[in-house]
Amino acid sequence: MDEEYARVFNLFKNDIYRLAFSYTKNYLDADDILQSVFIKLYKNFDKFEDDTSIKKWLTKVTINECKTLFLSAWKRKIFPITDKEENIPINKKQDLDLINTLFQLPKKYRLVLFLFYYEDYKIKEIAEILNVKEATIKTRLSRARSLLKDMLEGGIKNE
Repeated sequence: MDEEYARVFNLFKNDIYRLAFSYTKNYLDADDILQSVFIKLYKNFDKFEDDTSIKKWLTKVTINECKTLFLSAWKRKIFPITDKEENIPINKKQDLDLINTLFQLPKKYRLVLFLFYYEDYKIKEIAEILNVKEATIKTRLSRARSLLKDMLEGGIKNE
């Protein structure tokens, strides 16, 4: 089991970290969430049949861990420290403007864009992960694209 768990960890760790970071905007919180999610996976590892079901479960647990973090009394009382640009987990630094603009979007739009474009989930899968209707995901995706376009063109700053 340990070899198979290590394979799964290495396969999904970057995806889960990027998801946690896109939600929290903080690399330290993303590290904590990554660790927590994979501890939960280790405890439940026998229950999964294939990598697809593991990835969906990891994505859902990661989102729930992020939500739990923001509900904690500690998180509500502290002031965030801005992350340094070199700690942003992106593939190319020329994408930094896009990523910074993406982080200015409200969470509900940022998360849908991230899952759709960066994680390649289908609209139906995103709806299942977030427990909302497919029509809601389509609407959020459309609004997120529109907001992102306006922000990149210098229009509005935030919704």
